[in-house]
Parts: sequence; structure tokens; C-alpha cells
Amino acid sequence: MSQESLNVERLAGRYGFLERTGLLPLPSIDGITLVVELSRPDCAAACLPLLLLHSGESVRIIAVAMTPDFSMDTLAGQFSQEQSILFVPYEKEEYMPNQALAQIETSFAVLLEDSTMVSSGWLNELLWVPFDDASVKVVAPRSSTERGEGKKRLHFGTYDEFAAHVSYSLSRHQGEWREMDVLTGSCLLFSKELLQRIGGLDTSLHARPLMIADWCLRARQSGAKLALSDAVYVHAIHSLDRGQSRLNGPTLADGWRAYSTKWALEDVLEDEEHLVPQNGFLQSTQPVIPLGKATLATPLVTAIVYCEEDGNGDHLPQDWAATQEQQSYKNIRWIWIKDSWMNTASGLPVNEQDVVITVRGQEAWLRALKNASALFESEITVYLSDSIRYEKYYVERVVKAITQGSADLIVSLSTDMDEEVGHLLKGDPSGIVFPLERVAHKGGNVPGVITCKASTSHQLQLHPEASLTIGYVGDLSEPQGKKADSSRGREAHS
Repeated sequence: MSQESLNVERLAGRYGFLERTGLLPLPSIDGITLVVELSRPDCAAACLPLLLLHSGESVRIIAVAMTPDFSMDTLAGQFSQEQSILFVPYEKEEYMPNQALAQIETSFAVLLEDSTMVSSGWLNELLWVPFDDASVKVVAPRSSTERGEGKKRLHFGTYDEFAAHVSYSLSRHQGEWREMDVLTGSCLLFSKELLQRIGGLDTSLHARPLMIADWCLRARQSGAKLALSDAVYVHAIHSLDRGQSRLNGPTLADGWRAYSTKWALEDVLEDEEHLVPQNGFLQSTQPVIPLGKATLATPLVTAIVYCEEDGNGDHLPQDWAATQEQQSYKNIRWIWIKDSWMNTASGLPVNEQDVVITVRGQEAWLRALKNASALFESEITVYLSDSIRYEKYYVERVVKAITQGSADLIVSLSTDMDEEVGHLLKGDPSGIVFPLERVAHKGGNVPGVITCKASTSHQLQLHPEASLTIGYVGDLSEPQGKKADSSRGREAHS
């Protein structure tokens, strides 16, 4: 061996020792953010101190409660105010990880569960991978919660045994990583740039591993690579117990059905080896999932309510008052469109900015519906059907999706969408059609054509040349409170 080669080897060995022992700064100028999902106080009390100890001084931790009964005050009391941990209590109407991800200011972040135990050198090794290959935007360590090649089940008697194993793995496999088709585990490092491009986790999939897998597939759709570190192992304290309980619950089955529908999988198989579509469906980009929390700085929303029941309108004042009162969002201009042979405007609960349009005949009614958004322009237009009882926060979440995300069009998709929009999820090139009662868009210009056929409900068919970013907010209506369906429309599944 030449003297030059010997010197390089020695320097590499010295550098490796410094990195494994945490004596080198992170390869990120602005530090890194760790978002920790809190669900088990005993696990969090054990794992959070390890994250502080072994992640470096330039790390900020955002710890979010995942359940309403999580004792946040008790846990927060174990840490000093000088330590860089932000504790965020549970909020019923928010998915807490997405709220925390919206607060990330650093170039890189890590999302992990509170059951994830780390040791010295774990973060440096993960963070170097995107510098090895700039197209890698997502990196995961080996753990018992990963799938396929990334799954590694180990048992240790003490923490020192675990730390010794990781130290040996880092010294033997430092710098080694492989590209993956999907990741599912409890720990995930990613870039802020990717997060802003594809959004957050899709809560309609219910189970966390499916949300992570879906997020990774959307990352691949955007051109990013996924990587698995061969050198880093993190220990999931209770992953086996939790996994077994999930297998027996309805949530995972519902999640699998939603996941299979979303990614056009041929069979609904509850199998971690069948997470990636094999039919080229990754070429069809999925919508952006909005991040963050709804703000109270409220833009004006035009809510166009189309009434699907004919008659003399005796029941309308009560029904329309209920429609207004059930929404938490209050800065709404209500536009009521009614096909009736009688003037039903008198006695209706309208404010100064509200409008009631009464027309005669289906053709005039449809024309009024098409033109309403342009006549009464606002920052956001949402379409509502009077045959559906919408969830209290429906409009509020639509506003958040548009104002805090990059979407031009927001669609509320249920996990059991019927054939009318099934082709959207399967990448049908013939055109994209949405049920109108599930649509909202920016501004006053309708990005498509509103239609009504005898065999279907009202629909919005997008312009074929339209360049739009489409986001969705999940199923946000209340089936148990839905009114009787119109005889001329199909049943409105909610």
C-alpha cells in the first residue's frame, strides 16, 4: 500500500470515529428538525432524552400528542425550558404530524414515533446520504418497523448492548446505502423542499405505515429517490405488540382498501410486500396533501348551494338556516340557486351579502349554476348540495387546503368513491370528472364544465388543457345526517 493510500485510510478512520461518537457537526447549515409523534408516555420518556443526547446541538424537536388522553404536561415537566423541545398538545380537528410539518424551517427534517430508540452517530449517517446523491430526498434506517430489506428484528438486554451493536454497524457499513421502491418504518429523514412539493400525510389511509408508504410513492412521482441506510439501525421498543393489535382492528382494513383504491392495486391484500403498483401507475401524479393548521385570518368564500328538490319551498328557511349554522367558518357569502315555479326568496335566512337565485326549469337552473361563481367572485368558491349534511369543519378545511397549500382545485374524496370518479384514481386518460358537491376552487373562474345528466348527479369536468394542481381533503360529510336524496340524482355517498 502506498503512503498516500495509507494516509487516506487513516484520515477516513479518524473521521469515521469522530462522526460515530457525535463529535462532528451535522452536515446541514441550518440544523435539522425532529418531529416526534407522542402516543406512549413511557416510551416517550425513554426515547426523547436519547434524541437530545445523540442528535447534536443544532437539532430542534417538535413533539406532538397523537391522542387526547396523552399526559403532555407530565412529560414536558421532565425537560428544562432551555432544551430545544416544543410540545404541541392534541387538537381534535387536526392531524398533528401535518400541523408540525408545516412549522419546519430547516432544510432537513425527521419524522419518527416516540417508540424509536437512537444511539450515537445515527443522524449524521442518515443526513450524509442526500449529499452522496442529490436526487435522494428520503432516507430511512433499518428497524423492525421497515419492510423487506429494511426490516431488522433484534433483541437487546440493555441499552448498552443496543448502542454497541449500532457502533459496530456504523464502523463496518459506514457510507453504505441502497435505493428502495417504498419505505414504511417509524423513522424517516427527508428534505423540506420535497415536503413543500408533495405535502403531508394522507389521513384517509388511517394506518401510519400506509400513510408513510403513500408519502414515499408520491415522493417518487415527483422524481425523488428513496434510500435505506445499511449502517444505521434504530430500535422500535414496542413495534411488535402494536403491529399485532393493528392486525385485529377495523382501521387497518379500511386503510388497505383506501390505499389499494388510491394506487390502483388489483387486489386488496393486507401484505407489506404489495405496496407498490406494478402497472406504471406512478406516472400519474397524485394530489398534494395540504399541511398546517387552519388560520382564522379568513378570506371570503362564496358557497354556491344548489337545491335539488322541487316543490313550493315551505321547508327551505329551516333547512337553509341549518346549512349556514352547521359550518364553523363564518366569512361566507351564500349563493342559493333554486329551480322552482314559486318565489321562495321571502323568509329565507340571508344576510346583506347573500343572494337567492330562483329560476324556472332545468336549463335556466343549470345556466345559473354555471355562471354564479363568475358573477360573485371571491378568493375561494365551494359548491354544496342541499341534499348533503356537511361536516362542521368542511369549509374551514377547504380554506386551509387552498391557502396553505399549492392546490388550485380541492376535492373531497371518500374511500368508497363510486364509478363516477373511479377513473381518476385509476389514471383513466379519457378525462377527469368530479362530483360537484365535493369540489372547491380558487377565485371565480370555473376550471371546467358543470354538467347534469339524468343518470348522475351534478359534475365538474375539467378542461382538458387546464394546468391545475389538485389537492384533496378526505371525506368530510356526515352520512348519518344526510337528507333524502333527490329523485333526479344518484345517492350522494358521504
